[in-house]
Amino acid sequence: MAKCIECNLCDHPGTFQNARDIAHVPCNVRRFKGDVFTLWRCTGCGSIHCAEDADLSKYYARYPLKHHKLTYYERVAYKNRLRLLERHGFRRSMELLDFGCGVGLFVDFLRKSGLTRVFGYDEFVERYKQAPRLSEYFDAVVSYDAIERADDPRAFMKTAAKRVRQGGLLAIGTPRADGLSLSNIGDPALHQPYHRHILSEAMLVALGREQGFEPVHISRRSPSDSLVPFVNSRFSCRYIQATGGFCDAVVEAPRPGLLLRSPSLALLAFFGYFVQRQDHMVVLFKKT
Repeated sequence: MAKCIECNLCDHPGTFQNARDIAHVPCNVRRFKGDVFTLWRCTGCGSIHCAEDADLSKYYARYPLKHHKLTYYERVAYKNRLRLLERHGFRRSMELLDFGCGVGLFVDFLRKSGLTRVFGYDEFVERYKQAPRLSEYFDAVVSYDAIERADDPRAFMKTAAKRVRQGGLLAIGTPRADGLSLSNIGDPALHQPYHRHILSEAMLVALGREQGFEPVHISRRSPSDSLVPFVNSRFSCRYIQATGGFCDAVVEAPRPGLLLRSPSLALLAFFGYFVQRQDHMVVLFKKT
C-alpha cells in the first residue's frame, strides 16, 4: 500500500503539499490508540485522504468490530437498507451481493428475512474472503462502509459495478467528506487507519457515472437513523465519544450510567434523528 500525497480520484488532483485542511488523527481502536495518522483534504474534489500507508492486515487481525453481533440496532438499520432497495424495484426473489460485507451481518439479516439468493464477499474476513461468485452477475450489489477502506476507490467501484446486471441496482453507503470537519479529530467517522479515502458526494457520483450508472436516490444520512430510541447516528457517535472515543464501545457492554451523567446524550438517544449530521451518504445507482 503506497502513501497518498496526491489525490487518486479527481481530474485536477490536489496534493498533500498544497492542502489547506490537514489533521493528525489517532487510531480509534483502543489497542492501537498510540498510532497517529495524517488526514488531508483534496483541494480539487474535497475528498479526504490518509497520507501514510498502513499494514491493514495487522489492524484488521484484532479489529473489535469483527465481534459485532446482529442486535436490535442493526436490524432497524438493515430494514432501512432493504426498504430503499425495494422502493426502487428490488424484489426478494432477486439475487444480491454484499461487496465488502464485513462479518456478514447484513447477509445474515437478509437470509433471516426470507431472502435466499444473498451472498457476501470481504477480503479481510475468513468466512467471506473466497469470491467464486464475483464472476457472476446480480440484480443488486450493495456496499456499506467499505469503499472508504479501499486503497483504490475507483478500482473498488469498477469491480462492484461489473457484477450488476443491466438495469440492476448498485448501493454505496460511505462517510461523506463534505460533512466532516478535520478539526474534530475525535469523530468516529474519520476512523483511522481503516478509512483510507473518504469521498465527497460529487466524487462518488462521478465514479458511478464512469461505470455507466446514474444516481436514482441520494441520502445524506446514515441508514441507521430512525425514530426508534437509541437508533440514530447522532447518538451512537456521541456515545462512542463519551466512552473514550474508541469504536470498541460498539461491541462492549452498554454503559447506561452515561445517560444519567449526560443529559445531552440522553436527549440524543430519543431525539437524535432530528439532528442531521450529513456526514454519511447512501447513493443508489441504476445501471443504464
